[in-house]
Amino acid sequence: MNRVRASFALAAIAAPLAWWWSGATDSGDAARTVHARQAAAAPGPADQNALGFQPRSLPARRSDLFAPPPAAPRKPEPIALPEAPKAPPLPYKYDGNGELQGKRFVYLAREGRRSAMASVGDILDGTYRVEDVTRDHAVLRYLPLGIQQVLMYQAGAKPPPELAAAPVPGRPVELQVDMPAEVALGQEFVVTVRMPGGGLLKATIDVRYDPEVLAMVGAGLPRPGGRAVVEVAGGSTPLRFKVLADTPTSTDIALQVNATDANGKRVPVWTQRANTVSLVPSGGA
Repeated sequence: MNRVRASFALAAIAAPLAWWWSGATDSGDAARTVHARQAAAAPGPADQNALGFQPRSLPARRSDLFAPPPAAPRKPEPIALPEAPKAPPLPYKYDGNGELQGKRFVYLAREGRRSAMASVGDILDGTYRVEDVTRDHAVLRYLPLGIQQVLMYQAGAKPPPELAAAPVPGRPVELQVDMPAEVALGQEFVVTVRMPGGGLLKATIDVRYDPEVLAMVGAGLPRPGGRAVVEVAGGSTPLRFKVLADTPTSTDIALQVNATDANGKRVPVWTQRANTVSLVPSGGA
C-alpha cells in the first residue's frame, strides 16, 4: 500500500510540473516567433529608400553660407559690321575736253601714259565705263562694284547735287519733284522728276492723274484711266501736261517709283502721296 500511495503521489506532483514546463516552453517559442516576425517586417535602410525616404542635400550655395557671390555675367563684345565696299580713287586726271560731230569727249591722263580721248560708252582699262561727259565734269562707273564716280575738271569744284547725293544702301532715296503751284486754265505745264545719284539708279515711274482735268503730252506710255509709265535713267525727266478743265479747281498728280541700282537690286524710293497743282483763270482773275 505504501508503494502504491507513493506512486500516486509522485504522479500527482509530476503532472503539474509537466504542464508548467510545457507552457513555459511554448510561450518562449511564441515570443521568439513574434520577435522574428517583427524584425522581418521592420524596414531596413534599403526598404526606407523604397518607401520614399531619399537622402537630401542642401544646394552648394546654402551649404556654404560664406561663399562669395557668383560673378556677374560678362556683356557680349559688340560685333563690328563690315563696311560697305568703296571704289578706289579715280586714277585719271583731266587733260582737256571738246566736241566732235555733236559728241562731247574728254582727254584723260593716267600716270605713266599719254592722254587718251574718251566719250560716253567707252570702257577704260577694262575697269571704268564713261557714262557722261559735260563741260565741267565727267561721270565714270567703277565696274567691279558698279559704283559711280565724278571727275571734276576744276580742282576743288564740287559735283552737282544730283550726283553727289548717291543713295546709301538700305535707306530709301527721295524722288525730287519740281512743279508749279498754279497753272492757268488751258495752258501746258511741266513736272520735272529727278532720281538722286544721277545715272546710278534706273527707275520706272507710274504716273496717275485725273483724265477729266489733265492730259499727258509727250514722253510716257499713256494708259486708260489717267495713267502713264515713264522710264528714268539718270538726270531729270520732264513730264508735260495740258489743262483740260475749264473752271478753276485743284488736282493731284501721284507718282509711284520702282527703282534698281547698277546691280539690278531694288532700291526703296520715298515719294509724296500726291503733288497738288491749282488751276486758276487765265491772267489770275
